[in-house]
Amino acid sequence: MAAGDDRIRRYFLFKAVTSFSLWIPFWTLWANRYLESLFLLTIVDAAFWSTMICFQLPAGLLGDKYGRKLMLFIGEAMFAAGVLAFGLSTEFWEFLVSNILWAIGVCFIVSGDTPFLYDTLLELKRSGEFIGVMAKAWAVAAVMSAAACVTGGVIVQYILPDRLDLTLIISAFVGLTGSFTVLLLREPKVDRTKFGSFKIQLTVGWNHVKTSRAIIVLIAFQIIVEIALYVMAIFRSVYMNDDLNLNYFYIGLFIGAFTIVGGVVATQAGKIERRLGEKSSLLFILLSIVGSFGIVFLVKSPEAIVIQFMIYSVSILVGPITNGYINQRVDSQHRSTVVSIGTLLFTLVLAPVEMGFGFLATAWGTRESLLILALAILPIGFYLLTIWNKEVDISRKKTKKLRALKQF
Repeated sequence: MAAGDDRIRRYFLFKAVTSFSLWIPFWTLWANRYLESLFLLTIVDAAFWSTMICFQLPAGLLGDKYGRKLMLFIGEAMFAAGVLAFGLSTEFWEFLVSNILWAIGVCFIVSGDTPFLYDTLLELKRSGEFIGVMAKAWAVAAVMSAAACVTGGVIVQYILPDRLDLTLIISAFVGLTGSFTVLLLREPKVDRTKFGSFKIQLTVGWNHVKTSRAIIVLIAFQIIVEIALYVMAIFRSVYMNDDLNLNYFYIGLFIGAFTIVGGVVATQAGKIERRLGEKSSLLFILLSIVGSFGIVFLVKSPEAIVIQFMIYSVSILVGPITNGYINQRVDSQHRSTVVSIGTLLFTLVLAPVEMGFGFLATAWGTRESLLILALAILPIGFYLLTIWNKEVDISRKKTKKLRALKQF
């Protein structure tokens, strides 16, 4: 048995319980029922991301200074409260307020989750396994999410027809229970004696980002691909219900199936990354997204649902691969801060872009807006990959030099 396997299994348990989310296929349909357009839906969601702009950095600073477990516990509890409030909402302002609470919970979770896993593996001298272990954790989460999606579909289609709100309310109580699994985790050892003020901590974390072209490119690439994937996720259930005429059960079933396939792919993320390498992995992600969105636009029949398997699989790969590359270039004392800076920058871009595409989807349709989004990210992605490839070459040359010096 490898060192620390029990600690990793406890982390998997935490991911499993907190991932049983019945609401995933239905929260946009629930909000869309009471809102007048997809544009208003994206405004409600923009409140979520605007809140993250305000709270993500403070949460990251607190995570680095006070530990990952505390952030995860607070985050999961507040997340559950936000989901519950969303399920009880029927007015525009109620959706806004619940999304704000929901977002604060996510800020704390983000600041604790991947830094907790990476620092745990670092302490166990297994940091090289991060991408593989994180991918397995995502696979565990995917299986639980899939089971929840199908269960939610059965509930709102057959048991309590049309009660979309129950998928959120039940999930909130499951999530609250899951927050207590954090207590089973052991805080990884990080030297916190060198921490100064939060201002100094933030300054050092920001310097990590701005002085490293590789980190800047990775964050920028992560931003454009995750924005595309997130806009697809926002529109997915509405697209399936309105454009493909699928009922609630099939929506839950298909999204559950997407999740399972994504989970299987996630278990292979480490192998996929090693086989493709640092250059081709990111290129594969970009081309898969652009190609998939193009097919969504071109194929108007229900068979277009098949391409969602590709989209969901790629969305699962983005996190383990890009976070793995970022974590390799950041020290433990500033890992949460750098992750939070990346999330903050993502949020700053997402909020206006999401509302813009919400407006386009309302005016022209979801498929058309997704095609425009794919065409927009393609040249930006190629430009970033050109810079990234140069950084990879520089890094490899430095590694070769160091190896040559060690031989003398």
